[in-house]
Amino acid sequence: MTETIREIFKRKLVPVGFVRTMGLLGATTLGIGALMGAGIYVLIGLAAGSAGPAVWLSYLVCGLLSLLSVAVFGELSRRVPVSGGGYAFTYSALGSFWGFMTGWLLALGSIFACAMYATGFAYYATTLFSQNVPEPLLKATALGAIVFLTMLNSRGTKSGDDVQKLLTWGNLLVLAILIGLAVPKANPNLMVPMFPKGLGGLGAAIAIIYVSFFGYQLIANNAEEIVDPEKTVPRAMFLSMIVSLSFYLAVALISVMVIPWETLAESKAPLVEVALKGAGRLGWVLVALGGVLASAAALNSTLLSQSRQIFAMGKDRLFPAIFGRIHEVSRTPRAALWVGGLVTFAAVLVGDLVFIVKSANFCFMVSLLPACLALRKLYRSSESIATPGRWKRHIPEAAFLANLLLLITLDWASIIFGLLLMAMGLVIYLIYSRKREIRSRTGMSVVLTQQPKSKLLSGMRILVPIANPQTQPALFSLSAALLAGNGGELVVLNVVEASNQIDFHSALVGSEDSLDLLDKGCKLPELDREKIRPVIRVSRSLSKGIVHAAEEEGCNMIVMGFAGEESVQAASLMDEVISQARTDIVLLKVREEFHPKRIAVSLGGSSNMHLIVRLAGSLADRFDGRIDFLNILPTDYTMEQKAHSSRMLAQAIKQHMGKALYNIELTSSDAPLDFLVERSSEFDLLIVGATKVGLLERAVIGPFSSQIALRSRCSVAIIRAAQVGDRLGKSIIRRG
Repeated sequence: MTETIREIFKRKLVPVGFVRTMGLLGATTLGIGALMGAGIYVLIGLAAGSAGPAVWLSYLVCGLLSLLSVAVFGELSRRVPVSGGGYAFTYSALGSFWGFMTGWLLALGSIFACAMYATGFAYYATTLFSQNVPEPLLKATALGAIVFLTMLNSRGTKSGDDVQKLLTWGNLLVLAILIGLAVPKANPNLMVPMFPKGLGGLGAAIAIIYVSFFGYQLIANNAEEIVDPEKTVPRAMFLSMIVSLSFYLAVALISVMVIPWETLAESKAPLVEVALKGAGRLGWVLVALGGVLASAAALNSTLLSQSRQIFAMGKDRLFPAIFGRIHEVSRTPRAALWVGGLVTFAAVLVGDLVFIVKSANFCFMVSLLPACLALRKLYRSSESIATPGRWKRHIPEAAFLANLLLLITLDWASIIFGLLLMAMGLVIYLIYSRKREIRSRTGMSVVLTQQPKSKLLSGMRILVPIANPQTQPALFSLSAALLAGNGGELVVLNVVEASNQIDFHSALVGSEDSLDLLDKGCKLPELDREKIRPVIRVSRSLSKGIVHAAEEEGCNMIVMGFAGEESVQAASLMDEVISQARTDIVLLKVREEFHPKRIAVSLGGSSNMHLIVRLAGSLADRFDGRIDFLNILPTDYTMEQKAHSSRMLAQAIKQHMGKALYNIELTSSDAPLDFLVERSSEFDLLIVGATKVGLLERAVIGPFSSQIALRSRCSVAIIRAAQVGDRLGKSIIRRG
């Protein structure tokens, strides 16, 4: 059975949310899974190539510096316990720009990290069968893992959580066995000299392994799925970091004492070399299995959490709105999961492992800088939570400095590439995200239909804001005339205005009158043949509610009723809509019944000409009417003025594509307003264009048009055609 408008409204007003199913063990498992992945199974070889036997010291320094960032995230997650991690923290404290840049870098960093984990999984999975696997097979294995885990997580958190526990704790068991088997084979002499490449090699190794220490942040990304997040998230972060750092140090020490660091550096699966030395072929199989478990666990954790990052930004409209939706059945952000998986898929296809790792490190390091500033601001402005202790006050500054120091360990190629990624994010924010995010903060729409928004390849999408039941038939008739023969869709809108003291959901709860208005309007006979899309929007401003709804719905035109100067507030509303909207606009002042058979068109300049003639022709065809094209010259007109008027009339005739007959009239008067008002009694509808005023030629209704609407004896339509710049801007922001 088809749902009614009221039923759809009640269902959609209650947002679908995450289910809190993850406790301290599950959250800690998520963090360890991301921390103990390719960082130890793959990157230890690359790091050993830079630091030599001192690779263990690189892990120690990197881990201790990272603990400062853990402290920052722990404090932030206690104060802002929502999904989105660093993005949500920064957005909450520093606003949309820094929030977007943080989220952008975190999303990219997670994607690069996933590509690394998938590559590590492929190395160790294929090692179980052969140590000489061709590159195409490695790529195919990595890509298959991404697709499989994305599908698994899209089914629901429970499915991914159970798999995560098996992978993570199975991996730690393998590493513990490896350490036990390798200890008897340890040779401390292999650690001499400790710094074969100097202290610079230590920094170079840190630049490679830093991504290994960022998994704790993924716990914060899933805050809305964790029980008692204010306490559980910080605890899980510290627990996962301590456990992981302990294993990193133990494995790094035993590796460089069992296998020469040069051999580790040359191997794609370095811990297999350690296992072969410690326990022969059995060790090889064991560690290859551990590498598979670890890389799969890290990939699964990061895919899961990266989707929550993208989801949070989609929910705030910085990314397309579809990414901010939760699937009603699986309770997962499926769209966010799949877009993250697909971009990771692409990164694996085209990326080199070392470059991928350093790109991930740049993104993670830079993203932490705004997070540190966010905590500093919260410490200074927080009233709801007690002032932090003396040592805690300096955590943001210390973590900020630590990440700056880590950042300078990267090579110039990685830094330049990272800066290019930041520039790309800046462009996206300025031309796409900023306006959408502002739109989401000033209002919220609920679409009251089961049908998705149609993807129009032709035709129009017209927005009709309704507030007065008496004008609805005329507005719908005019809109239907414009849609006739062209296909398209009618978006019927009612705006509920809310003060700053009322949240959007509360404002919508009391919108029974708006629902009645929409329900009755959509059943009018004028809409019998039209495809309609009812929308209710709550907004801080009535004019912005109309304009933003038109942008969100991708409308080409706004058709709305006009009260004239009888209402100063209404006239101000119309001026605001005309000046702000990037669409064509038709304002209709209705006199009595709307059946326009005699239609007069007042021709002025050429800016509104096409839309004026099109509207006149559409209405004349619908109501079997005729058109009078009027052009008024001053009584002392010049030959140049007369020639211009003649050209306007010729242009109007050329653009008239309808079947209706027409008259043309070129007349003279020094009082064109009085002339049109006097002649208005001969017509059913008079169509005029909006005027332009001010330095930037801002379109407004203007005294001429508003006086005609007020004094005319027939209905009046005031037209404003969107300019080329408006249409270009709308095409950029309309999607999503």
